[in-house]
Amino acid sequence: MSVLDLFSLAGRAAIVTGGARGLGRQMALALAEAGAHVAICDLLEEDGLCTAAEIAGLGRRAHFGRVDVTSTGEIEAFVAQVIERLGKIDILVNNAGMSSDGLALEEEPDDAWRRMIDTNLSSMFYFGKRVARHMIDRGEGGAIINMASINAFVISNIAPRHNVPYCVAKAGVAQLTRGMAADWVSYGIRVNAIAPGTMLTAQTAASRRYPEIMERIIANTPMKRYGEEDEIKGLVVYLASPASSFMTGSVVVMDGGTTIW
Repeated sequence: MSVLDLFSLAGRAAIVTGGARGLGRQMALALAEAGAHVAICDLLEEDGLCTAAEIAGLGRRAHFGRVDVTSTGEIEAFVAQVIERLGKIDILVNNAGMSSDGLALEEEPDDAWRRMIDTNLSSMFYFGKRVARHMIDRGEGGAIINMASINAFVISNIAPRHNVPYCVAKAGVAQLTRGMAADWVSYGIRVNAIAPGTMLTAQTAASRRYPEIMERIIANTPMKRYGEEDEIKGLVVYLASPASSFMTGSVVVMDGGTTIW
């Protein structure tokens, strides 16, 4: 087998949560370009249908579902739909999440804290558990990729905005990834995470309204720029494919060098 063949996802079936736009859309398209049939879910119905149409335009089977990733009932219904439409699930990309509200920690409302943890961390457990059960029952293994962040390791210096609840949730994602990997490795399920730095996405738009924050981020990034959305495509295909077959429990940092300083 050639090295390029190791990256093929031909015949695989994938789910990407939060796949309507941004990094989720790019990852869904990347998996489809590598040969996978792809189902996406999101709350953004119009954008989600457009992304599904792009996937279908690549000659793959596509499915979109409007799903609140904090609702276990909606998750279970969607997973059942995907199995019916695509026949199986080989790959799960747990990408859905929400950005920081920008409040200082002492001002953060309790319900906002719970919403952040439920959306950015617990949802990955809710989705991961249900997809893993399917993978275990099939007995053919699979790949799960969780979206972490460099905020799993550092608290961003983005005052006058703040993002401690977001950082705590993403740190939990890193540890959840290791726990999933440990629990499911005997079933042939590999679980890894991606930890992006600051990317040019809708989620970072709020902080980009502050020139001083942008200047600090760029100054603290050795590559002196934000990441582009499509720069995540190669990494997600690597982690989903046989090219990373001896890799589980890893949190792969992709941040332009930010965390080396």
